[in-house]
Amino acid sequence: MDESEPITGGENQPIAAAGPVNNTSSSKKSSKNNNNTKSTSLGETTHGLILTNIEVASLRKMIIFGVICAVVLLVAIIVGGTGPKVYDSTTYNLYQCPNNSHVYTDQCEGQNSLYSYTSPWEQEMPVVSSLSKFWSLQLTPYSYNTTEPTTELVTFSVLIRGIDENGDHVVRNETTSMNVYCGTGFSKCNTFTIIDEEIINYRVYVVNIYISNATSLFIGDCDFTAWKAHESFSSFEIGVHLTLMIISCIGIIAFLVGMRRYSLISWTFEQKFLFALFFSLLLSNNPLFGLQYATQGWFLPFLNAFFTIIFLSTFSIYSLVALDRVRLEQIRTQWDISSICKCIVVGVFTILGIALFSWINIRDRRDPIIGPATSDGGIQILFYLVATIFICILLWILLLVILTVPIAYGKRHLFLKFIFTAVPITVYVISIISGIFAGTFGPLNANALSVTYYNVLNNVFTAAIAYSYWPHINPFQKQQYGSEEERLFTPNEI
Repeated sequence: MDESEPITGGENQPIAAAGPVNNTSSSKKSSKNNNNTKSTSLGETTHGLILTNIEVASLRKMIIFGVICAVVLLVAIIVGGTGPKVYDSTTYNLYQCPNNSHVYTDQCEGQNSLYSYTSPWEQEMPVVSSLSKFWSLQLTPYSYNTTEPTTELVTFSVLIRGIDENGDHVVRNETTSMNVYCGTGFSKCNTFTIIDEEIINYRVYVVNIYISNATSLFIGDCDFTAWKAHESFSSFEIGVHLTLMIISCIGIIAFLVGMRRYSLISWTFEQKFLFALFFSLLLSNNPLFGLQYATQGWFLPFLNAFFTIIFLSTFSIYSLVALDRVRLEQIRTQWDISSICKCIVVGVFTILGIALFSWINIRDRRDPIIGPATSDGGIQILFYLVATIFICILLWILLLVILTVPIAYGKRHLFLKFIFTAVPITVYVISIISGIFAGTFGPLNANALSVTYYNVLNNVFTAAIAYSYWPHINPFQKQQYGSEEERLFTPNEI
């Protein structure tokens, strides 16, 4: 460049080689630029929002974090798949014949009839504790050489005694009537629950049963099956919730410490929702979960249901709004008819979901049912209603993911943001839909695998959002922008 040509500034204005006025102006402008640079170095972009990992972290680090999340979920599947079973059952037989025969012979070691009040069937039940939640006894009679199908209302006399260091204590002495349906010959009759105890005051119970009233002697052999919740499974549930609660507490504290230097106004939309996700995650991990084994009543099962639904609702509204922001390329959230509809649909799901999960939790606490969790008619209707609404929300989310792909594709800064927003959401949605159709999601027939996987999934999803939108400059990390080849976004794209 020719030395006679004037040197231009950032706004294409000539700058003189000397002169106090121009030098002062230049000095002020330089000072202003330095201030702007200082603001950016504190972790804010030029539009005033906080600089996040997704904008400055390397693609390699993002991929490594994704692999770590996948490994954590795989470990959760392995741990849950090898976890303890939900229920313990022990079966006793009245006849106790060889080869499990239901025809009484001289080789049988048990009683030959349940109709004798002078010698009722007596059995000590398996040892129980507060972690057992309940214990129950199911009865399956067998017909006694009948020539035609028989249906009869049979009355059973039931005596339950609790045993401790002070001796025997009568817990219950009553009669109960059951409809018994039997086929011909020595066929199996219907199964019914004859004892169901939810309040456990003793570790050992002894049961005496005999038939006190029946029109005909059509019942022969009987199978008695004692059920209780597996103590190891209850301990496993408590351990999972306690561990994840501690991790989520550390996460939310670290997030608040990392964000303490920024005003709430400068928080991005994702960071504001991240705080809501952290809080709902802490509730979902349920600090009070273990107390429900030490107390009776409806309140703690209700809280468990409430906390679970709150996280699902927070996830739903976040996913719907976040994907729409990417699809519409919005910088600021706009509350329009579409946003109001999202809130209404998620709100209806929240109310009905709390009602359903509370109903199931309280029913299982007061009157456990061995078998499908939706075997009650009222619960079944509400289950299908809530499941339909939630599946519609999840399909809505997947539809937004599909609609956003062609819009974000080709716009590097937008597409990468879309990828790190959509992938965790898609994995979460597919997992939930699979659990709903498998009947193992939430309190519905929960087992060790579903308890571990879905609770860990909540935490992994929140961790993925937290890592993506964590403030780049924070007390735990020095400012390292990396090379232009490694950064997700170049400075002009921020």
